[in-house]
Amino acid sequence: MWFWVIVIAVIIGAAIAYFGGEGKKEDAVEGAMAGGCMAGNCLFQILITGVSIMVILWLFGLLFG
Repeated sequence: MWFWVIVIAVIIGAAIAYFGGEGKKEDAVEGAMAGGCMAGNCLFQILITGVSIMVILWLFGLLFG
């Protein structure tokens, strides 16, 4: 499922860059890369946040459980 989020972000980034950059292919590639990196970074930050919350809950279980 997360793969499709990145694919959709790449497509949207490429379309916005292509139509906003006077129809150059280089702009579309740059927009696609930027969209993919942004989506990948957001998903990675969500993963890190989830892991951090799980570690904190585990520590509370050890201390107070």
